[in-house]
Amino acid sequence: MQGINLAKLSFSIPRWLMFDRDSSRLVTLQIVAVLLVAAVLRFNQITQPLVDAFSWRQISIAMIADNFYQRDRNIFYPEVSWNGPGPSYRGRELQTISYATALLYTTFGQHDWVGRSVAVLFGLWDIFALYQLVRRVYDEEHAVAASLVLAILPGAIFIDRSFLPEPAMVALITTSMWMLAAHFQTEKLRYLILACAAAALGILTRLPGVLIVVPMLYAGFALLERETLAESRYPWLLSLGLLGTAGVVFWYLDWTRQLAISYPPYQLMSTGIWVWDDGLTKWVDRGYFISAALTNMSSWLWTAPVIGLVGLGLVFAPLGAWQARSRAPTQPSNDELRKAPWLFHWWLLGCVLYYLVGARDINDYPWYFQIFNPAIAALAGQGLVLLWRLGLRNSRARSALVLVGLTLVIIVGLGQGALQPMYYPPDAAQGYRLGLALHDISRPDDLIITLANDPRNPIALYYSKHRGWVFPPAEIDREWNWLAKDDALSIRQFEQLRAQGARWLGIVNDREDFWVEHRDLYNSLKKTIEFKVKTADYVIYRILTPEEVANVTKK
Repeated sequence: MQGINLAKLSFSIPRWLMFDRDSSRLVTLQIVAVLLVAAVLRFNQITQPLVDAFSWRQISIAMIADNFYQRDRNIFYPEVSWNGPGPSYRGRELQTISYATALLYTTFGQHDWVGRSVAVLFGLWDIFALYQLVRRVYDEEHAVAASLVLAILPGAIFIDRSFLPEPAMVALITTSMWMLAAHFQTEKLRYLILACAAAALGILTRLPGVLIVVPMLYAGFALLERETLAESRYPWLLSLGLLGTAGVVFWYLDWTRQLAISYPPYQLMSTGIWVWDDGLTKWVDRGYFISAALTNMSSWLWTAPVIGLVGLGLVFAPLGAWQARSRAPTQPSNDELRKAPWLFHWWLLGCVLYYLVGARDINDYPWYFQIFNPAIAALAGQGLVLLWRLGLRNSRARSALVLVGLTLVIIVGLGQGALQPMYYPPDAAQGYRLGLALHDISRPDDLIITLANDPRNPIALYYSKHRGWVFPPAEIDREWNWLAKDDALSIRQFEQLRAQGARWLGIVNDREDFWVEHRDLYNSLKKTIEFKVKTADYVIYRILTPEEVANVTKK
């Protein structure tokens, strides 16, 4: 595949497409334009409450941010609000995004758009870091294409606007990869220090960030000169950086263990369900969840056009790089940086290894796919460049521009269409409205019990601005189930919460399992609750005090 002779094509390509092509500046007009497009797509509906497809996980993060803001500013003590009056500290990964949001609450007030905006800013930085990384390991042309694909990638858009830690984690590990590539190419110590700091923070933000080690190993092989690696001090320098990064990570993980065993329910942080927990045979019998993964990938994460571009990038782009290298001079000039054309193949290999051990969680919680997106965007960007070059070879530059532009329009159109149902799924809205109603009807210190559509989702508690419990009470490392089949167990659980001071019970009307399948539980509750409000979305009861229950019994 021949490179593009811009001097010959300048008569037919608009000048604005050629700005800063050979610039060594950190910020060029191309990446500014890409970031503007990305910002427009990600700030769409930024003021939406946390009622979209990822509601329950976002509410968990928002609760922690709320407790940082309202109760304890110590980042090492993340706290939730669904375990009664508290304190309810949890041994969690480093709360990078929730803590940053809590700090911004002091300036902008406590609004959902603040948390979403923090995630968006990390997502925009991820695009910028990917651009800089591809510039270093490939070239400017592929860097623009990769960043543009990431800017319009449907899954990246939706996850980046969600109040989740994944945008921060991916932005940080991409930055770490960029800094490490810069260090390998220039041998400047400051880049190594920044790479280690970004990697440690990214891995602490979300543990799957550790898979960045896989492409880093390849980068060292491809970008380091053998003479440099042979120097007696250099292996020690790399080892020191690795040990320092690992030391920080393991120190924090030990802290989360100590925190978890010090506060109820005295259980360690859940790190997911891995293949060795369920057993390989069980996963193989379920097709290794490949059907669910393909559905996620094709329906909203990437869509068919992006998958097609990734296929082109996987197969043909490295071949083109190899051909270009074979035609290059044997001795490169001192100003020419070493390249790493297979870097994102190795990144994708790391993602595949992650999938092999964590496929169940990845498909149950599809925002985990965010770590795949930089590699997918870079490979799709290589496919996009290939389309451009094929268009130039067989037609005029204007036709090639139309071909690439049409491809991008299709990606944006299909992606935005696929995302629309995810913005407003029906389930969480009822819990949101229930929470607002509970806030209006209750006193500031009242404790609340809620039954939302999704038993994992404490959305009604969060929007009520109260503490309390989901029902049945949630526990770390225990499946968030529907009500127990044994009504006697549920009755005992409710009485325990009432004894701890619960004063309000809110139930969304879609909880048919409560109204229909658990009549014994409902008949028992009627003796200790007083009806207050009923709408099309929810029912609210006041929970009677022990004295009131005794008076009712006497009557």
